[in-house]
Amino acid sequence: MAKLINTDIVSLDGFINDENGKFGWSEPVEEVHRFLNDLDRGIGTHLYGRRLYDVMSYWETAHEEPGHPDYILDYSEIWRSADKIVYSSTLEEPRSARTRIERTFDPAAVRALKESATRDLAIGGANLAAQAHRAGLVDEICLVICPVLVGGGTRALPDGVRRSLTLLDQHTFSQGTIFARYRVDR
Repeated sequence: MAKLINTDIVSLDGFINDENGKFGWSEPVEEVHRFLNDLDRGIGTHLYGRRLYDVMSYWETAHEEPGHPDYILDYSEIWRSADKIVYSSTLEEPRSARTRIERTFDPAAVRALKESATRDLAIGGANLAAQAHRAGLVDEICLVICPVLVGGGTRALPDGVRRSLTLLDQHTFSQGTIFARYRVDR
């Protein structure tokens, strides 16, 4: 059975964006980007909320822009080769290949997808991931923790969900960014 992995780039105080919705502080430097590329190679399907999909759909055509370094082109290929499911009640048509739209999050359908998938699934978007956490579907949490306090914004992890975690992996990057991977214990 495939794992459902919640991966986020977060501030040290646990936010994915600041109180103005900005997240420029989280743009990974080359060292971190290459690491994340390697993490995403094992992902067969991304589950996105609408806002995160709007940001991530950039990768559908990033490779067409001249002058990108190899690690950016690499991620564009990794992203385009994965399937995407976007949960949105308003998006009419996807802006990327290998993408389908679901109107509502159905825990039973995601559970069935996990059981049938041959590659792991990633979930992103705070609201969508919160639904998966509350349904007990998340198997791993991967956090890329940036050395910055933003003081408010959208929390990476949901309030009201209590789980024990087991640290599986950790890595510190040269500029103080930390990667931590946890198994969600049932």
